[in-house]
Amino acid sequence: MTTEPEKGGIQVGPCGIVCGVSCPLGCGTVAETAGRARDFIRECKISEWAPFVSEEGERIDWENMAAGLEWMKKYAICAGCESGGGPPDCTIRICARDRGIELCSFCDDLSSCENFAWLGDHGEKAKDALKKCRGISKEDYIKSVSGSMP
Repeated sequence: MTTEPEKGGIQVGPCGIVCGVSCPLGCGTVAETAGRARDFIRECKISEWAPFVSEEGERIDWENMAAGLEWMKKYAICAGCESGGGPPDCTIRICARDRGIELCSFCDDLSSCENFAWLGDHGEKAKDALKKCRGISKEDYIKSVSGSMP
């Protein structure tokens, strides 16, 4: 799976999240892990012996769990904002688009911006990284945060 936009290069959303590096949906980690978990559960026949281990093991709906993991394997993948992925109602992306900016580090209102709140602590870390990189190009931003994004 690739998170690179068709025009080439590594993707970064206006929020500063480097899709294929710091986002578990963008780099495929969630989808891959769900698929592997589904396979391990099936191969180890956990549903057959779980009821004998504990009462909770008997109450688990193993078919629904397998269906949920299969859904995640197929759909818990994000193409990245530059390729039409990400939550359609992302307040950060909508605001950046409306303001005509590529990265929120170019926004004068970044320090007081509340659009990152839905990302919790991760949003605050992304916002801090953007503040430290005010005014630099997207390419230089990616280089500067490489290996340090949460």
